[in-house]
Amino acid sequence: MSAVQAKIEKAAQMLGTGRADSALALLQGLARTHPGDADVAGMLCLALTRLGRFEQAAHYGLRACELRPGDASLVYHAAHALQGSGRGAEARSLLERGVSQSPADAPLRLALANALLDDYRAADALTHCEAALTRGMDAQIVVTYAGALLSLCEPARAIEALRTAMVTCAEHDNVIAALASALNYAPGTDPAESLRVHRRYGELLERDVPPHRPVPRVTRGRAGRLRIGFLSPDLRTHSVAFFLEPLIEHLDPGAFESVAYFTSMHADATTARLRPKFGLWRECHGKTPLQIAAMIADDRVDILVDLAGHTQGSGLLVLALKPAPLQVTYLGYPNTTGLRAVDLRVVDSLTDPAGSEAFATEQLVRLDPCFLCYRPPTDAPEPALTPHEGVVFGSFNASQKINRPLLNLWARVLRTVPGSRLKLKSLLGLREPGVRAFFERAFAEEGIDPSRVECLHAATTTREHLALYSGIDIALDTQPYHGTTTTCEALWMGVPVVTLAGAVHAQRVGVSLLSAAGLPELIARDEDAYVRIAAELAGDPPRLAALRRDLRARVAASPLCDERGFAARFGGAMLSAWNTAPDA
Repeated sequence: MSAVQAKIEKAAQMLGTGRADSALALLQGLARTHPGDADVAGMLCLALTRLGRFEQAAHYGLRACELRPGDASLVYHAAHALQGSGRGAEARSLLERGVSQSPADAPLRLALANALLDDYRAADALTHCEAALTRGMDAQIVVTYAGALLSLCEPARAIEALRTAMVTCAEHDNVIAALASALNYAPGTDPAESLRVHRRYGELLERDVPPHRPVPRVTRGRAGRLRIGFLSPDLRTHSVAFFLEPLIEHLDPGAFESVAYFTSMHADATTARLRPKFGLWRECHGKTPLQIAAMIADDRVDILVDLAGHTQGSGLLVLALKPAPLQVTYLGYPNTTGLRAVDLRVVDSLTDPAGSEAFATEQLVRLDPCFLCYRPPTDAPEPALTPHEGVVFGSFNASQKINRPLLNLWARVLRTVPGSRLKLKSLLGLREPGVRAFFERAFAEEGIDPSRVECLHAATTTREHLALYSGIDIALDTQPYHGTTTTCEALWMGVPVVTLAGAVHAQRVGVSLLSAAGLPELIARDEDAYVRIAAELAGDPPRLAALRRDLRARVAASPLCDERGFAARFGGAMLSAWNTAPDA
């Protein structure tokens, strides 16, 4: 092994243990003496990416590809850096060339499939996954394949693929995590199966916890504030951040010191706005779970609140290490973590009524009357109604929340209200010809002319998105996975939302939101009632006009927007949990 190669391997070891700064210093020295070495340039790309310095990373990544054309691993890392720097089109072009040169390279094809998903091209991503799977089962490819199917409104096929992969891939961690999440979207999911899958994933994570690791103890009766940490990849322009912000602002500073553990590389203007609201801010991107857990333990956090659950970029591996005496999951995921190391899950009595404990590994903390607090955007337009013929229903939820039984239910609503139309909008999926074709076929089979259903393009700003509510009269919630932000937005824009109550949390969030907003009459207990409530609203123009005029003020005065009251309840629940937790 040459001296250069030995130093490159040492840098790789540093990256593997979370020492990206040290690796970068070593590699920069090598780059000065070996500017034409592709391996050095490639490792510089990787180190800079770990540090979130994507523009520089992309420079070295592309340089490495020039120095050694056709090297699939160099293409892979350069594309990742390009995506991080916001140059997604260049990344996809580079990956497409790489796949054409190395069609059998599974990681490269997987990277292309994920890049296509990021560009809302789920059908193309699916094609690449299918091509890769013809060469053999691969857990990561199956996970992306399932994600593409969810975006194409086919949760049953996604779950079937993941169940098969659980057998063939020997319970691969990522497959189980993907199945746990996918089960939230599928009609007819057995809550007991969902619990088993979540619990199994938790067991696999906790299996890798170092033995004899000391667990912090709850210490009561000490002077001073409790230090409460919030662990999340979503402290950026994301719905989690918008619901969290009023809580952080109004959490009692005499009782709590808040600490942010931000695990994403993608900071933005929202991140900058949130940062000073915390007592302490920790950047965690590029660090290993062990390093993040050590940081939390060294910061002497008393209560650690996870805000991601099983969503992308989550900190479940950190939670499994139990760096804080009391660990809580809240807000970002509508189900249990499955981890024994997580003590509490914050819900309310409507999302999780009596008996819901049977489907959670955590103790449920019910934060009534609603487990959420909504802060409307400051630049929201005034509620208005664009003149149009007939009643217009709408749903602006993610395409993953749409499925064939739901489309059948919406078709019943359209049949019951002659001349009505349906507008659908989603950031993900509705640009896809395959999704539009799926909708057209489903509605046609239910006797609905496809011309009555319109797929809207995604808006470029929040204000433009909210203004689109002026073109609909009644919002229809999704099932079995309810909307959250979309329901709050519709109400703020004066648009009533009809929801169908289900059995578990993801199927009952709309129940909580509508009850908090003072609209329990819009909650259906079965499909017949859902159709009836929607039709009755459609047949009552004076009521719709009154809601358009008055609903914003009603919501603003409701518990749904009571920021100080919510923060007081949340803080009180955390203090109570701390004071009643076991000592060890």
